[in-house]
Amino acid sequence: MRKQTKIAAVVSAAALLALGASITSFAASRGTWMLVDGEWYCYDSSGDPYENTFCLSNGKEYYVGDDGMLVRSQWVEDDGDYYFVNSAGQKITNDWRLTTPYDDEDAEEQWFYFQSTGKRAEDKKLTIKGKTYFFNTDGEMLTGWVQANGDSWDEASSDDVKSNTNTYYCGEDGARLESTWVYDYAPSVDTDDVGSEDEEHWYYLKSSGKVATGKQSNVKGQTYFFDNEGKMLSGWVAAPTSSDGEYIQIWEDDEDTDGHFDTALSAYNDTDVYFCGEADDGHMKKDKWIKIWSNEEYGEDDDDNDEYWYYINSSGKVYIPDEVDSTASNSNASAKAKWAVRYSFEDGEGEAFSDRFDTDSYGDTVFAATEKKVNSKTYYFDQDGRMLSALVMMWDSEAEAKEQDPETGKMYYFGGWDDGQRKDGSVSMTDDNGESYRFYFATDDDASENYFNAAGVNGARNGKLYEHGLIITATDDKYELKTVYVQCTDSSKSDYYSYIVNKSGSIQSSAKEYEEDDDVLIDASNATFSDERGALRNSVKGAVEY
Repeated sequence: MRKQTKIAAVVSAAALLALGASITSFAASRGTWMLVDGEWYCYDSSGDPYENTFCLSNGKEYYVGDDGMLVRSQWVEDDGDYYFVNSAGQKITNDWRLTTPYDDEDAEEQWFYFQSTGKRAEDKKLTIKGKTYFFNTDGEMLTGWVQANGDSWDEASSDDVKSNTNTYYCGEDGARLESTWVYDYAPSVDTDDVGSEDEEHWYYLKSSGKVATGKQSNVKGQTYFFDNEGKMLSGWVAAPTSSDGEYIQIWEDDEDTDGHFDTALSAYNDTDVYFCGEADDGHMKKDKWIKIWSNEEYGEDDDDNDEYWYYINSSGKVYIPDEVDSTASNSNASAKAKWAVRYSFEDGEGEAFSDRFDTDSYGDTVFAATEKKVNSKTYYFDQDGRMLSALVMMWDSEAEAKEQDPETGKMYYFGGWDDGQRKDGSVSMTDDNGESYRFYFATDDDASENYFNAAGVNGARNGKLYEHGLIITATDDKYELKTVYVQCTDSSKSDYYSYIVNKSGSIQSSAKEYEEDDDVLIDASNATFSDERGALRNSVKGAVEY
């Protein structure tokens, strides 16, 4: 049923003059227009005025309301469709209008679009001058988050943009955003009633206008990750563990994460892990070393947390060693993996291993260490992908590592905190008193069977005595008897050997009495020497029994 216009027209003199230029007193294709008492009317062939309908003049449509009088600058409802006429009374087509809604003059003004027929666009997605716009059931142009709701379009209410593929974001001008970023609350958040738990997030709108989810490999030349709600992920990010899963952050404490965020990186050794920078950055890092907090500490406001070095390959994957069963033997580890404990160099004056090397702040923690070549250089990583540095002793089994028996372990040096490259050859190191000491780490496996590639030398090397790489010298007297355990690949040859050394660490190998100021320090006159391994065990008078 046709309805009357909702307000009566008031015609000014200027409007009449303008109208007179477009409407003349002649028979139009529908109706004849006449100016009566200053108002325009449209009459049919019987001389009766048309009411509440469109009449034509010069091919254009004008609306007459009650008693056939022309109406201007207002909404028109005709056969259930909504139109708008301008100040001349002409139906507008292919054009915008900023006005209050049809049924609420007191409401805020909204943008409406009137199509080529003049009908108000409703529940439509329209391309207008190359840009896409959305209109709800009431014809209002939508801004912000927009979603399809059956055959209708409305403000978005669901965060699940992956399932609802018809989710878009429109700018303040109503145009759908494409190939660009937007920073806003999630679609379900009422921006007029933002709660303390609500946060804004970065979203990326693809060239189709759809919200990006999952891995996007070419966003302005960078790779980003998004969850199923389209939120850009940052910090530590893990790939889906199933085909229908989603990328997740693995560094925040969130009750909705099913325990993911408090789990060490070693739990993701069969899953691709990435690092994507801070929340205002987000792009995947690749082909580089990065020094950062672990995922368990990332984002915490705690200056005491240590940062570690991680390696990221050219595909952006953070290196995390293959799975190692920490409750079993090393048979479950990678071929290059060992069981290890971190050590610090405490005091070069001690007589025993435990006096020179200490776990210090590391707390005797046993972990799996895996070798990896990076740019032809050798590095080791723990089970969480953290690069090793400083001194690390390694064993072939977890049980040996827990015992921390120096007889079966091998000491390696990986440089300072920001270095990590495995060292060999001669190295200088400073103890906790600021004294510098010389170390030697083998440059390869030696046929003499007591050198292991890159491990600290135990025993003689070029006439000097070493224990786990540290040079052993006489500290009090001119000559001193030192006993070290020499580990050989032929285990039958592994044993304690006694060495006579001077203050420079040079090994003495003559069967004689070693004196200082006419005092006999060491009686080795009857000692038996074995090449560069020093005196055979217990052949030196006064040597320690084992």
